[in-house]
Amino acid sequence: METNMGLEKLLYLQGVGAEYIDCYGQHAHITPSDRLGILASMLAKPYENADPVPLVDSTLSLDIDESVITDKTHDLDVAPWLSLLPSFQFCYLSSPVIIIYLAEQLTEIGFTLKFEDGVELSSGKTVFEWRSHTKDLQIIGDYRHDNIRYCRYQVSLMDYISETLPLGYHRLTAVNVTNTDAVSELDSASGTLMIAPDTCFQGAIANNTQDPIKSTIDIIKPANTKLWGISIQLYSLKSSHNPTDGIGDFKALKQLIEFSAEQGADFVMLNPLHALDIANADNCSPYSPSDRRRLNPLYINIDEVPEAKANSINTENLDIEVNLNHIKLISYKRVFESKYKIFVKLYELFCSQQQVSSTIRYALFTAFKKQQGSSLAAFCKDQIAHAPEWLSMPADFYAYLQFIAVEQLRACQQYCLCLGMKIGLIGDLAIGAILQGNEVQSHVEQFCTHASIGAPADRFSPSGQNWGLTPLDPIKLKQHNFSHFIDLMRTNMQFYGALRIDHVMGLLRLWWWPLNKSLGNGAYVYYPLDTLLAIVCLESQRAKCIVIGEDLGIVPPEISTAMQQRHLLSNQLFYFSQNQHGFIAPQQHKTHSLMMLANHDVAPLKGWWQGDDLHIRDRLALYPNSQQYQDEQRQREKERYQLLQWIDVGLKTLSDSDVALASEFNNLSAKITSLIANSVDNGLALGALDNLAFDQLLDAWLMVAAISESSLFCVQLSDLMADKHSINIPGTWKSFPNWQRRLTTTIDHLKQDKKMRQRCQLIAAVRRQTSCLKKDF
Repeated sequence: METNMGLEKLLYLQGVGAEYIDCYGQHAHITPSDRLGILASMLAKPYENADPVPLVDSTLSLDIDESVITDKTHDLDVAPWLSLLPSFQFCYLSSPVIIIYLAEQLTEIGFTLKFEDGVELSSGKTVFEWRSHTKDLQIIGDYRHDNIRYCRYQVSLMDYISETLPLGYHRLTAVNVTNTDAVSELDSASGTLMIAPDTCFQGAIANNTQDPIKSTIDIIKPANTKLWGISIQLYSLKSSHNPTDGIGDFKALKQLIEFSAEQGADFVMLNPLHALDIANADNCSPYSPSDRRRLNPLYINIDEVPEAKANSINTENLDIEVNLNHIKLISYKRVFESKYKIFVKLYELFCSQQQVSSTIRYALFTAFKKQQGSSLAAFCKDQIAHAPEWLSMPADFYAYLQFIAVEQLRACQQYCLCLGMKIGLIGDLAIGAILQGNEVQSHVEQFCTHASIGAPADRFSPSGQNWGLTPLDPIKLKQHNFSHFIDLMRTNMQFYGALRIDHVMGLLRLWWWPLNKSLGNGAYVYYPLDTLLAIVCLESQRAKCIVIGEDLGIVPPEISTAMQQRHLLSNQLFYFSQNQHGFIAPQQHKTHSLMMLANHDVAPLKGWWQGDDLHIRDRLALYPNSQQYQDEQRQREKERYQLLQWIDVGLKTLSDSDVALASEFNNLSAKITSLIANSVDNGLALGALDNLAFDQLLDAWLMVAAISESSLFCVQLSDLMADKHSINIPGTWKSFPNWQRRLTTTIDHLKQDKKMRQRCQLIAAVRRQTSCLKKDF
């Protein structure tokens, strides 16, 4: 199927891609029919309250009416030139400029810049007014329409305002003062001018950051600038032997914070804590949220709720489960029912004791609702509509749960800082939200409800990946002045010392699948990267929140360059940090990055070493044929060999440095040398490793990895425990218990675990000393 010139132009204007570089480094072309399928999805009327989602919508077609093409092309291509000001524009503080559009002419434009929230400059001004003549302005683009040349003029604010401008979202008005009869948008307009900082907040990593653009010099950095921390799936923690816990919560998080701080850790990294689907508690993936701006109430620590502390709650009368804490796999439905029964009782106590007496606590709750505004009200209304029948509660009940959750999460971050952690909590922002959830349905005008996001085919997923999440529409997002994206960044950054943005490539492009399968196999859709990054920089500086971009997978060079320029940390994963010779030396890791030994989508260290992840995938029939399974087993044997080489060289590097190594590591090095010498075809099957104790190998693995040049180094709590169980097997849903496994022991027990403490101390010691290590690893 071919596209005509008009249709091709509209595809370009809507951001529907035509080609990309695939995982093999080859040019991949997207078929015209697949591109048209995405365009049809973008132009269709939104689904509202889409539950269930129609699998086939007969109103959608690849045949797009010529009048639609003409109208949409005019809106996206011509209309911007016919308005004096765009409704939203941005500039960076280092180069403050504004853009105007005007038919070519000699005229004078009057400007008024009103600062956000009445911010005052040093002169006391909250508003600036000035005039600019077109003959003095630079033309940086033009467009011809109806035989008229329209020009894009750039106005340098430094020519008119001598004071340093405030960061923020300011109100800009422009009027063509030469035309005294100005009544049309051609002669007057208003819009938002966002002034952004040049980079994201750096905080505790600032001293460990070279300029990634200007310098490749090997700078000697002071000790103690390489930070480290522990990552955890919060739901998996056990805080005590309380039989009704059922799920890790903020109580367990505080205990882990305390333990981590004692070991010298600088942060605790979390899975997304977003609100999930209240209508189906078993849809438990933290990466498939209902609303990314709200918290999951299941993480509330009931013991710390004032209503629980002041009153004795008889759980027997509430028919609460009594053995939830002893189950290895979380039963989310049972946990939901148990905790929400207690929440109902707590809310009733709150109303009778706080609301009736108009206490300070009730005043804080009222202020919280007012500050959250219509967004919280819409969320509560959605919760009422989708809650199970037995849970018949008013809107304030759900607002009360958000009030408590926000209060407790903020207290956890404050606890981190009080204990001396340099960053505290690192949050995780999912790439999207589910169609039927509140986030999408309350802002349906900014999403494309006829598509879901994922990834194109690669060697691991020959059919591609569909994550079942609804994408923001780049055109609609721009038309709404990026309001939802701003809200998303702001509400998440407020809680954390750093925020990891899942699949950061989504700031540039996302792979869309049409929900209607008859519309093809999807395409990349492009987003206004520069604008979105400027928003990230501004919100990051305002919240004093470091930003980490998860850039694993197919990463376009535009993303890497932009992340370096704006100081977003890269996210490295040990397993993927390889070249043709094996694993990359830790001294060669990216400096401005977070290095993770493992994460939720790959096998834990012990599981990887034993090949458990390969066995699971084979058992679940995820390999297209037995040959691929055998090939991956052989590849794993080779990688085990390369890992031992990497550890051996690392131990020798450490022994030559100021880090004192125990004799057991010299013995391990000797064993490794022997194994490597006797290996066949540079590979090691598990049978050849019987004399190698994994616990000792793990200690060495952690130590050598901790040499990493990365600003931040992270290890999973489960890896410190030498746990082998996978968190999530990509490509599975009901066939594997993803996001359900709890740790086998409590935090209290882990605190007494000598081996755990020793491993943390090894990592801390290496991170303190890495500035002294040699660079010839």
